[in-house]
Amino acid sequence: MKAKPFIIGLLLSLIPVIAAAIIAYNTEPFAVNELSQISVSANEARNLISEGELDKAEQKMILIQKLVKNTDKDRKNTLGLWIVCGCAALVIGAAVTYIYFSMIRPFRKLERFADKIASGDFDQPLDFERTNYFGKFTWAFDHMRREIVKARACEREAIDNNKTVIASLSHDLKTPVASITAYSEALVNGLYSDTEEMYSYLDVINKKSEEITRLTNDMIIHSIGELNALKMQPQRTDLCELVKEVVKETAVSDTVSFEPPMFSAYVLADRSRLKQLFGNLIGNAEKYAGTKVDISIAKRDGSFFVYVRDYAKGIPDEDMPFVFDKFYRGSNCSDKSGSGLGLYIVKYIAQQSGGDVSIRNKDPGLEVTIQLPVSE
Repeated sequence: MKAKPFIIGLLLSLIPVIAAAIIAYNTEPFAVNELSQISVSANEARNLISEGELDKAEQKMILIQKLVKNTDKDRKNTLGLWIVCGCAALVIGAAVTYIYFSMIRPFRKLERFADKIASGDFDQPLDFERTNYFGKFTWAFDHMRREIVKARACEREAIDNNKTVIASLSHDLKTPVASITAYSEALVNGLYSDTEEMYSYLDVINKKSEEITRLTNDMIIHSIGELNALKMQPQRTDLCELVKEVVKETAVSDTVSFEPPMFSAYVLADRSRLKQLFGNLIGNAEKYAGTKVDISIAKRDGSFFVYVRDYAKGIPDEDMPFVFDKFYRGSNCSDKSGSGLGLYIVKYIAQQSGGDVSIRNKDPGLEVTIQLPVSE
């Protein structure tokens, strides 16, 4: 187990004090001996004075004075040594403390922080002080941590976006495949009245095949990273004709009805994306509602409003705030297959077309409203 540098420094700073104590302890017997000699000399001087030998008594007094001076000198030397050692201990202790707090402790802090970074813990920030020698280095270390956290967040977002785009494209493939399946089965089973109707079925199959080709191309483009190729390409589009076309190509039953308005309805939007939008709405209505579906168009305040309504049970109130979230599926559709992307795609296309989408429960059923700006 490694000893702390701070504790080692304190122990080192005590060495002069311990040395001074040893020296003082060793010099103490000399002071005691000198005091004994002074006492003996004083007794001898007193006896000589009483005997009348004043010359010898004077010599003893001179000796006593020398012994007293030596004793004072030894004591002063010992005291001075204590003072010097104490000051040295304070200086060394202060130096060790300064080195520990300004260099050793910040370095150990950096070492622990580096261990956390190496283990993948990027949540704890590294506080830095400009006053220590590692201030700039500490700031650079923490800046590196923040950049790594930011890069990881961007990486997670890119992965999520990648999953969303792939799931969206995969979801869009289901609609044309379902139409091709329905019309091809009708042809195989002879469910057409004349040659013209048969060719109309083949025309739908051909258009849906082209749509699948476009979607697969989008998926290929996305796989090589050219996401800008998926941008909207707006053009002036007859909304009524587009809805009629989607109903004809998408609806697999006769339950979907569209009443065209008495006015023209032109919007500036990507035609193929709008077909995806209405195809998703019609497909969802047929899949989850199982009732008739009414589509109508109204115009007010410079916008067209397309209403798609079914007559089923609607969406539970607790699911309403989340129906447009990607991958979210309501509690009433657990027995149906799906990716939870239908309404997410609808909202994305509507907003990219300059409009919006809203949804509300009716009595009975559910009504989805698509708002698109008028193109004169």
